[in-house]
Order: sequence, then C-alpha cells, then structure tokens
Amino acid sequence: MAEDKKDKRLNGEGTLFFLPSGKVRLKQMYGYLPNGGKRYLTVTGTSKTDARNKMNQKIKRLEEQAFLIDDTVVKKMTVGELCLAHLNQHIDERGRLKDKSVDRRESTIVNQIIGKGKGYTIGRLQVATVKPQDIHNHIEMLLKENKVAVSSVGKAFDVLNAAYKWAQSRQYLYTNPCDPVKDTIKNRLKNLQKRDSSEGVVTVLSEEQINVIMDHVKWLKENGQLYQYIFGLSIILLKDTGMRVGELCALRWSDFDQETGTLNISKTRYVSKHGKSNEEDSSYSAREGSVKNYHSRTIALGNEAINTLLELYRITPKKDMDDYILVNRSMKPHNPTNYDSNLKKMYKKLGLSDDVSGAHTLRRTFATIKHNAGYKVEDIAAYIGDEPATVLKHYISLTQRVVAGDKILNIVRL
Repeated sequence: MAEDKKDKRLNGEGTLFFLPSGKVRLKQMYGYLPNGGKRYLTVTGTSKTDARNKMNQKIKRLEEQAFLIDDTVVKKMTVGELCLAHLNQHIDERGRLKDKSVDRRESTIVNQIIGKGKGYTIGRLQVATVKPQDIHNHIEMLLKENKVAVSSVGKAFDVLNAAYKWAQSRQYLYTNPCDPVKDTIKNRLKNLQKRDSSEGVVTVLSEEQINVIMDHVKWLKENGQLYQYIFGLSIILLKDTGMRVGELCALRWSDFDQETGTLNISKTRYVSKHGKSNEEDSSYSAREGSVKNYHSRTIALGNEAINTLLELYRITPKKDMDDYILVNRSMKPHNPTNYDSNLKKMYKKLGLSDDVSGAHTLRRTFATIKHNAGYKVEDIAAYIGDEPATVLKHYISLTQRVVAGDKILNIVRL
C-alpha cells in the first residue's frame, strides 16, 4: 500500500509513515548488516503509540536473540561479519566507544579487512577456517600495497585480534589465529615505524613561508575580503597557539577572557556519522564533544594571539558570548574537514611546497618554534594538549632532545 504522509524523525527514533488505510508505519535503524550497510526495522501499528510499542518489542526480541548466538553460528560467519559483530557489541554498550572511534573502527573493517574490490580474502573467509598464516599473509599484503600508513596496518591487525578474543571470551571459539603470529607481526610493524621515524622529517613552516601567509592575510584585510580575512586570522591563531583545528572550530567568545588574556580549550568539533539523532542519514555531519584524550586546558596567550583574537572580535558579525569565534559566510561554525580542505587550497594558491599540508603543519610549527626557543617539551605538550612523547616524535623538528619534569599548573604558560 502506498505511503501517504511522512512525519519528521523523532529524535533518532525512526520515521513515521501515515498510510491511506489509517495505519502508521515506523521505520528505524538498528545496527549494521554483515556487508557493513545500515540495517532497518519496520513495523506497522494502528497508531503512533502502537507502532512505537511494536518496535520496542521487536528490538527487545532481537536483543534477546543476540545472547543465543552459539559457537556454530559464529563459526559460519565470515571474518568481516565477526569484526562488525564485535563492533556492534561496543556500539550497543553505551559509553564503550565514542562515535568518532566507531567511524574509525568501521572504516578499518570495511577498507582494510573486507576491502570490497581490493582482492582481499581474509574478510570473506569463514571464521573457523582461518589459520595464522592467513592473518600473516593479509598483513603482508597491506604492507606491500603501501596505500595506508604502517600504524593503520597495525590497527587492522588489532581489530582482527580483538574480534577473535571477543569470540573466545564468549566461548564461541577456542583458538585465536592471531596469537601464534602476534609477536612476529608486532615486531615487524614496530621496526617499520622506527625506520619511518628515523628517515622521516617533521614538516614545519619556514620563516619565509610564515611571512608569505602573513602578507596574504594583510592583503585580504586591505582588499575588504571579510570572510577570507577571518579565515586568515584563524590560521595565524593556530600558528600562535598550537591548537588542533577541531578545538579552534569549537571556540566561543565565552572561552576568551580579554581581561586575563587566557583561552579556555575544552571542546572540539568533528565530523561523524554515528551517534546522531538522525540515525537514518548515512552522511557525515559536524558534532561537538570533549577535546582529544580529555586534554582540556586554559592557556595564557601571547601578545600576538591576543591581538589576533581582538581583531577577530572587532570584525566578526557575531559577538555574543555563545557565538562561535570562527564563522563562515553562512554565519555558521566551520567543521574541521572543510577547514583543512580550504587551508590546503590556500597553501597551493600561495605556492607553498607540497610538504606543507593541513592545519597540523601549524601545530608542528608552533611546537618547533617554542622548542627551539628553549621551552621544555613537557610545557609545550601541556600547552597544546598532548603527551610529551607524542610532541617529541610527531610535532618537533628536533635539534636536540629536552628532558624535564616541571609541575604543570592549571593555566599553562610559555
């Protein structure tokens, strides 16, 4: 029977369809299919309430059936299905994984394990037939392709190992084919990462490149390019604070204390397709949450950063305390993905080298400038909200290593 009228989504509880017969149909997303696609449930009731009650009963039955999975069922699953089932278990248990983590795990399963059209066999093999050599061969294939970073290959192995361990913990399986090759694979990946680290160079902006960007921002101001100028000032702010781009996009005017010259960094914006109220929409959208690794902090700004924020306040059309500091032409906050894309286009337009890519170059530049000026790695790490080891390895173009153990205050100063 044709659907006559559709009601708006109910806070993530599906979509209502009002049928010509007077009945109400409810469609709602529930987990994922073995191929990685979204799974939908549909029920028909005599009213909204009846449809909702029937949907709740259907979900309850499915959840009860989930506990009836036995070793026979699991052994007939493919490896890809097992990994997705393990992921769904974490999604169902509230608080186990952040929505962004779900995105990353799902991406690893779909792209590095199932790998549609890539000729991978591991994702199609039945769980019970997989041998240690199959795991080893798959990891070697990913390394040979050289299409993803070594760390991403390591994540693919971790997902496989975690899925098998989960099946073991529930006594669905007695053996884990990852166990016999775990040490070999981990050591190989570790050695490759060491080699990449020793051969690689941390890319930062040179003084000349910084001047090119500063001159361009000045030109934008002089030529009345308001929103490009706002964007340019935000680039300077990243260079002078070392913030992550998601932290920048989440800043509101209430986070900037003009009297004390401090900035409160407690949230980040990011894009995700999980955990939204609109569960039936498979597209990514911007969301807001806690900063990475919960590294909330209040930083004492330098004079350059203070002046940049004051200039942004002077020219921005939206100045209320709840307004975002950085807005686009639509008067909405930027999302990090689009920001990074626009920044890369600007780098290219200004003729900067291909090595200069994205907002993280500004973060690395800040860390390197402060390190070369004699600031301690621990203090730099606290200021940009990261771990000292990570800052040393990924953010500083090193001339010498600095080791110190000073106490970190609530307000971080450099």
